[in-house]
Amino acid sequence: MLNRAEILDLIPQGDPFVFVDSAEVAEDLVAGTYHITGEEHFLKGHFPGRPIFPASILVEALGQLGIVYMMRQYRAERIDPESIYFIKSEDVSCRRKCLPGDVLEMKMRVVRSREPLIQFSGTIYVDGELALKVSSMSLSFSTQPVG
Repeated sequence: MLNRAEILDLIPQGDPFVFVDSAEVAEDLVAGTYHITGEEHFLKGHFPGRPIFPASILVEALGQLGIVYMMRQYRAERIDPESIYFIKSEDVSCRRKCLPGDVLEMKMRVVRSREPLIQFSGTIYVDGELALKVSSMSLSFSTQPVG
């Protein structure tokens, strides 16, 4: 299980724009969590007096979880963090508002991977209830042999 400090060392994003607190990487799956504290700076304006975690940031959180997978799973090769880019998401559906105090339980499953693209499908649950689903998310990357 990776903790937040280990995640910060892996991915190119940095605080305060990291939305993964813990992660566990398996063969074709990565699971992770993020606790919405209510202190995230953008919640002050989304929306004043009734903060709701933006759906776009939920999609970002899944993308970051995918990057954790990539950086851990490709140990025989080195991924250039500057080569990682979001390409597209398809069939994103929001099913539940995510609020301060909620813990996002996220999963990303590899659909296919062949450099320069990796495709995932992903979900976010809160208290066992589906909050967001992405049928396809693609990220680009390039590798170099470790040497």
